[in-house]
Amino acid sequence: MADSPKSVKFAMEKPGCFRVIVVGGGPVGLTAAHILTKASIDFVVLERRDSVHPDEGAGIAIGPTTYRLLDQLDLISQFDDIATPINTKNVMTRDGQLYNSYEFHMQEYHGRAIAFAHRHDILRTLYTSLPPEAQAGIKTSKRVTSISVTADGATVTCDDGSIETGSIVIGADGVHSKTRSLMAAQAGHAVPVFPAAFQGLFGNVPREKLPVETPPSDNWEAHSPRLSSQFFVGRDRAWFIIYRPLPKPTTDRVDYTDEDVKRFAEDIQDLHLTKDLTFGQVFPHVNKAGLTLLQEGVVEKRSYGRIVLVGDAASKITPNLGLGYNSGVLDVIVLINHLRGALRLASSKETDLGGETEGGVHISEEEITKVFEAYEADRKDLTAKVTASAYGVVRNHTWLNWFRRVFDRNLTPAMNLESWYGKSIIGPHLGRQPVMDWVEEKNLLEGKIPWTYRPTQVPLGESELPYMIRILDKATAIKSQPNSRRYGIAAALEHKYM
Repeated sequence: MADSPKSVKFAMEKPGCFRVIVVGGGPVGLTAAHILTKASIDFVVLERRDSVHPDEGAGIAIGPTTYRLLDQLDLISQFDDIATPINTKNVMTRDGQLYNSYEFHMQEYHGRAIAFAHRHDILRTLYTSLPPEAQAGIKTSKRVTSISVTADGATVTCDDGSIETGSIVIGADGVHSKTRSLMAAQAGHAVPVFPAAFQGLFGNVPREKLPVETPPSDNWEAHSPRLSSQFFVGRDRAWFIIYRPLPKPTTDRVDYTDEDVKRFAEDIQDLHLTKDLTFGQVFPHVNKAGLTLLQEGVVEKRSYGRIVLVGDAASKITPNLGLGYNSGVLDVIVLINHLRGALRLASSKETDLGGETEGGVHISEEEITKVFEAYEADRKDLTAKVTASAYGVVRNHTWLNWFRRVFDRNLTPAMNLESWYGKSIIGPHLGRQPVMDWVEEKNLLEGKIPWTYRPTQVPLGESELPYMIRILDKATAIKSQPNSRRYGIAAALEHKYM
């Protein structure tokens, strides 16, 4: 049974309850708000922009693992309204010579195709689908200036003088994360800065304005020496991103101007976005275009004290694989699963079972550290795999040397390596990724690679007591095991049902 808005309000109004401060109200931050709402954990989201859903940014890919969460959040129909499944991929040279074409492996192996949606539409949908009590916790024009942490909690101060207090701070504030910088300073470490070896020109155009009729649900890519492109065609609009290596990698922050965008566009007028459509034909009709550095990197440590990082604040990849948002979603799922497990375990010690929401308890800094360590351990393997894959893909597609050109242009289509990669490399890793472990999936779809994790429904009412006793006993046994990577009740539930 899903938590009702009433239970969310109860948790938010309870004095002294466990409270999460989320820094960053982008797609990952708003997704965290939804999961915290489901868990009845009090929260506030601090977004530096003056709008919750500004009309900026490019398109965002939504993968099968994220669709499982959307099912649990009852958002499948809303996302179906704004997203277009991408079924095929066509690869060509800069001058439009097609040399590889195939169906995406996601639906075959995982039950759902990757879909593409406009970032603005995703933000609007995530925000408007929150209950009013949760929407009240999303605050804009909040630029964080400092974070102070004690053994009992955390305090976040913004540049307008406002102060938010809570139990933990989740940094979901992107590649230039202020939370990451402040966390590093508290730990006495150098601030992690992700280097960039590529720049990306991105934008979108109404599909009706494309000079050549282009059907939706296709992904076109052009690969060539030191330049590649992706062109996703949706129902109402198409999105492009052009990748170009920098003369040398940089850790500087560069804010490109409209003139920089114009010069880049002039350099690639002849670049084919589809077999019959060049960039020069599309760019005059663009709604909005931008140029940005494409950073790459993973922080060595995702947490310190009561601060923890998720999404691009923790790991940043180039967009080729379409896994950036999806990776951030998995971050918050894993983190909040462990957090909710710790809160329920603490609740069982403090109150009669069933008498408290998960938010109305306190857990120690030591317990929070265990939650963060379990989250980091669970996310380590897939993050490393995705980071390494994205690093290689963008360099293969831009043919940085003769071997990468031969591998991409000749070996990949000849040996059907894309399908092999989906089946044998990334697919099994995606199949092992979790969902919220206490919320029902009503529309679970499966492909050739089965899902390892299934949600657990905790019964309600008086019958919960003996059930919880058994689970808590199991949790205690698991916690006593050496080298256990899972924490408390979440581990017990997994042993019982997975």
